[in-house]
Amino acid sequence: MRHWQAAILGVGCFLLAFWYSTSIVLSDDGQVLILNAATEPIRNCQLEVCGQKFLFGEIEQGESKAIQYKVRSDSRYKLEVEFHPGRKLEKELGVVTNGLDFEDILTLSDHEVSLSC
Repeated sequence: MRHWQAAILGVGCFLLAFWYSTSIVLSDDGQVLILNAATEPIRNCQLEVCGQKFLFGEIEQGESKAIQYKVRSDSRYKLEVEFHPGRKLEKELGVVTNGLDFEDILTLSDHEVSLSC
């Protein structure tokens, strides 16, 4: 009787470890490129997606920065930008869907943010 209990406990632990490891290995990835196409440099930039926050320092005019994130849930891109003169721009856009990989580009102009896949 004890051997059966140990066997069942061992199989249960194995299945739990297998489920956990496959969820990590098979998790979906996202990548986003932030491109500054505005006429001013960016002083600060913050991007939030899937409950993850990314802070960027300066992004010069015509330059870009890329980040990678884990797609953990359905989400949108929430972008907060402060240009060098102090002007701010906030925008929520796009859709990130759990179960898929994403590669997007967020292009900042002087008064707008556009999304391309």
